[in-house]
Amino acid sequence: MKFAHIADVHLGREQFNQPFRYEDYLKAFREAIEKSVKANVDFILIAGDLFHVSRPSPRTIRDAVEVLELPRRKGIPVFAIEGNHDKTIRETSVFDLLEHLGLLYTVGLKKEPRKGEFQGSKRLSENRYLVWGKVGDLEIHGLRHHTRWQLIRGDANVLRALFKGKRGILMLHQAIDYLAKDTPYQDAFDLRLSELPDGFSYYALGHIHVRRIAEPSQTGLSGPLAYPGSLERTEVREASHIIRYSTRDKKPKVLENREGPKGFYIVEDFQPEFMKVETRPFYSVRIEGNSKVELRRKVEEVSSLIPKDAIAVITLEGTIKGGIALAEFNDLLKDSGIRYYTFRSRVVGEAVLSKERLSEEELFTEWERELLMHLRVEPKEFSEGLPEFVSWLMERYEKGIPAKAMVPKKAQVAPEAGKEKTAETGERVTKKAKAPEKAAKEKKPGKEEKNHEKKPTPKPKNPASLDAWLRRDKL
Repeated sequence: MKFAHIADVHLGREQFNQPFRYEDYLKAFREAIEKSVKANVDFILIAGDLFHVSRPSPRTIRDAVEVLELPRRKGIPVFAIEGNHDKTIRETSVFDLLEHLGLLYTVGLKKEPRKGEFQGSKRLSENRYLVWGKVGDLEIHGLRHHTRWQLIRGDANVLRALFKGKRGILMLHQAIDYLAKDTPYQDAFDLRLSELPDGFSYYALGHIHVRRIAEPSQTGLSGPLAYPGSLERTEVREASHIIRYSTRDKKPKVLENREGPKGFYIVEDFQPEFMKVETRPFYSVRIEGNSKVELRRKVEEVSSLIPKDAIAVITLEGTIKGGIALAEFNDLLKDSGIRYYTFRSRVVGEAVLSKERLSEEELFTEWERELLMHLRVEPKEFSEGLPEFVSWLMERYEKGIPAKAMVPKKAQVAPEAGKEKTAETGERVTKKAKAPEKAAKEKKPGKEEKNHEKKPTPKPKNPASLDAWLRRDKL
């Protein structure tokens, strides 16, 4: 069995508002599909973010159709899941159109069952079906992108409940903590390694844009975890080359990015082999200087090291009285022939010295770090997962918030005589003694008053159960 594993295509993106970047992203996708077809794969996986936006332009849809026609003509099925850029709040997406045209098969939760040569399904609830792909005896399972609080609720694990006893391939568009180190998702991961369901021969992952593989001997899972990375260079951290020119350097240092080239995997017998895709050179340049004159000289010197067809993001650094204006540097490269360049500034007008460096643990409590991790999502994702987030938050409050997170250290003092702790705020207030005459006049609650006393609110059923999760009808 041989298949291709592609992720994070981002078709339709005009990076830096440059139309030529649209063509670059399309070219990379076409090359990946052509190489997959030429390798005679049995099927192709697209692990999320085929498109850059959930409502792609007609031109982008047309180009996606033309490229996906290549494997369809050869009888090679394409299985896909929606990434965070693809999915919509509504049930349908552009993936439904591509599926209707017979260009790909989506897997995951659906309102309608699927049955055919390359699909199977199982009813989970009144209007929910688990749909998977199939090639021969091999099953391809998957789920579109979800936020962490949608998947993990206390002790409840939606993925494990959903894929219990399943085998074959599991396709997810999520950031796994074990493989997200040194990426923007390091502290904002979706899943911990220990939360993945076991039993699959291959975990086809997408989302973190860099290439990573973890073997079963490293993870304890039944198959390798693999991220092929994005097909194109989507941001500065993915630059193909890095140039550093500090005040201590006599000449600039040019390095290739340790992440290497862009591409995808051809997987045979569940062992991935990386396939390179040609992409435009992308340079991340950082230049440090102590004056405008020094910075300008270094910019001109560095420009000769950047190819004509490249993209360059140039960051200027240093401490210069009065700062700088980036417009003063744009003219330096106007005749360089570099396809696209932009300047960024980290120059300060005066030195700002910090006497001490506080760790994350000193700045935030464990509860605060957990809350911030849940909130670190795109606005669209937050609005989509708001009911789940509110349920998680209420559940967390029921368990109790650590006192350290509720009361500043200075306010945490020993109780004094005549003070009583309130249940709501955790603060202590002075309890005034009642006068004997006033106490005598107070009435005991009568029958009518007793009937109006508040009854304890029954504790809601666990919102994290699979049945409750499916009934939310937000998938």
